[in-house]
Amino acid sequence: MLILVTLCQKALWGLTVGDESIAAIARGCPLLQEWNLALCHGVRIAGWQSIGINCNKLEKLHVNRCRNLCDLGLQALREGCKRLLVLYIGRTWKLSATAIEVFKICRGNVEISEEEIMFIGPGN
Repeated sequence: MLILVTLCQKALWGLTVGDESIAAIARGCPLLQEWNLALCHGVRIAGWQSIGINCNKLEKLHVNRCRNLCDLGLQALREGCKRLLVLYIGRTWKLSATAIEVFKICRGNVEISEEEIMFIGPGN
């Protein structure tokens, strides 16, 4: 799981993780329980859809500061990721308040947190 975090953090140095990489990881790691995609600006609707479809065991998802998480991407996560318990969603600029409210109504069991956990590792 630390490798996934490292991939997204490389965006700080001009490298990006896009939809193809996210789709490959989502398909190849269906048992993933926690995924930190904070600062993954290259993830767009196709990437969010792939996570929703393939990550059925996902319990925690960090999408803090993902510039391209939009209402349709959030919808894909809402309709998929049936075991999701916590969504870390701070500073996501393209999400409307309405989309967040619809998510809360449809998935009332999911905690929406604005806490920013940028790295997953021992002690988190």
